[in-house]
Amino acid sequence: MRRLATVTIVAAVVAGELLLGQVRAGGAAFTISIDHGAWEKWGFQYPATYVFDLPDVPAAAEAQRRDGGSDMWTSLPKKTADDFFNGAECVRFDAARRKAYVSVGFRTSDTIELKFVSVASAKFDSVARYYDNRKAAYTLSNDNWGCNPWAHPGALWRGPTDDESDNYQAALHVCRGFRLPLSIAINSRSAGGEAMWLTMQTELDRGDDSWEPAVHAQTHPKDAAGYAVRGYQQEILECRKDVLARLHNIPYGQRIFEQILTCGYVDDAILGTDAGEFLFVRGFNWLDNPSSTGYAPWNEKYRFYGVAGLNTKCYDAMLERREPKGRYFAHDVAELNEAFDKTCQAGGIFYALWHPDRFRNSVLYDPRPGIEGVQGSTLMQHLTHVAHQKDVWYVANGWLYSYRYVAENARVGEKP
Repeated sequence: MRRLATVTIVAAVVAGELLLGQVRAGGAAFTISIDHGAWEKWGFQYPATYVFDLPDVPAAAEAQRRDGGSDMWTSLPKKTADDFFNGAECVRFDAARRKAYVSVGFRTSDTIELKFVSVASAKFDSVARYYDNRKAAYTLSNDNWGCNPWAHPGALWRGPTDDESDNYQAALHVCRGFRLPLSIAINSRSAGGEAMWLTMQTELDRGDDSWEPAVHAQTHPKDAAGYAVRGYQQEILECRKDVLARLHNIPYGQRIFEQILTCGYVDDAILGTDAGEFLFVRGFNWLDNPSSTGYAPWNEKYRFYGVAGLNTKCYDAMLERREPKGRYFAHDVAELNEAFDKTCQAGGIFYALWHPDRFRNSVLYDPRPGIEGVQGSTLMQHLTHVAHQKDVWYVANGWLYSYRYVAENARVGEKP
């Protein structure tokens, strides 16, 4: 067995028999727990989806939760397959399949108690591979907030299509409009200064869970020689310290789940520095990586997921193949959409990213209908295709792997 918690489901004793991996049909209350040390470090507030088999689904059926040791039960909001939602605590009953999909995260305790109301019995089945048992996932990130002055970090906001606006704030506003959560890699000691931090905090204070701050490095070193100037711990772990000291109201807990490698560069010293300090270490290259569509395996030696998450389709290369960069071309939109559709049809994870500092806001985020090479944006047309699909899970990188850790390590058992 590996890492901080047991993967197997807690056993239930039924009429003197030990049943592993299930609970008796007569039970309708359950306990979910995670290793206390792992919970203290990572919080795991992002909800994981627990699948239960029910004999039937009455109209009055409910699911309730409370933290371990609490007396207060809370009814979970009920969602349907016709609702669009991601990262919310809720329950979705599927009467046709006689299933309940209960999505809950940890709060003030390493234990969650669940119970069903107006349901005669329930049996735990599994933790869904994806949130709400979706068929596929789309995870999106941007690299380099604060790296380059020409991206106007912290500039006065003039709207997402103004070239003087902060390129990263513009990207965030666009993604928010599509309801696509975004991970953004931060360089904490580069351009932008105080104004950049104020911009970031303003965007977090919206409270809409639209973006995840991630560590890049303090000054964006590109290789071992670059890291040697300030040192690996200074560049990586002190960058995390900077981010946590300057930013508050970070969604799903005041934590940094992810390091995004600068330029995709990795060596043994980076792996050693990251060991046990992040849940996910995301790699990068400038290529298409059509096989990069699954969860990264847990690295037992370094105690994180990765290095992985290479871009399934290289947005940067696609968007930079013509001038002006990012202008609408129907062939480019079709190629991006095809890659996304293929991943969804196969039930995979589409890893997407771009570098906003490589483009002009007025071109890349042009919302006008596309006219070949004249107006509109390849990216905007592609994101229109990607977004708002109710059977796809849209999730930031770090939250994806917070979910994965819980799915692999939670212990579920019947509550007496």
